[in-house]
Amino acid sequence: MHTLNHNLEKSVLEADGRYLSAQELSPLEQYARTYAVRLHTYQQLRDHGEPLVIQALRKLAQMYPELVQQHGARCKYDMTEVLRYVALSILRDDETFFKEQMMSWLDTILLAHKKTAHCTTAYRFLQEAIAAALPAQDLALTRPYLDIVTQSLQSHA
Repeated sequence: MHTLNHNLEKSVLEADGRYLSAQELSPLEQYARTYAVRLHTYQQLRDHGEPLVIQALRKLAQMYPELVQQHGARCKYDMTEVLRYVALSILRDDETFFKEQMMSWLDTILLAHKKTAHCTTAYRFLQEAIAAALPAQDLALTRPYLDIVTQSLQSHA
């Protein structure tokens, strides 16, 4: 796994033996400036991710009890993995990492199970659980990633 996000890595590679310009340094400055907030969000998702997923699945079970009874363990695993990659992507400040590392896997899994409509609801419940449990700054960082997931799911529904 690369240690920098895709944008920073690209800038460093393009510098190729020269100093970065002020414009090229801007993403690095932004990365450093937002690190504390991103680290906090990562820690919150790491520490509270599983209970948030369980909360979302309990709400889903009220609507689709048989579905959660049959597939709950797999849903919990998948949603926990997605949330783990959301946390890593936030820490890295790297949406490209999320799309490359998570979304192709998730698309394949969800298309195979043909439960995209139900999963969309589950991820909406997860977003609601995050909104209720975590500070607004954490929600603001997680929302774009969960939106990517739900948009992908809706495109397959």
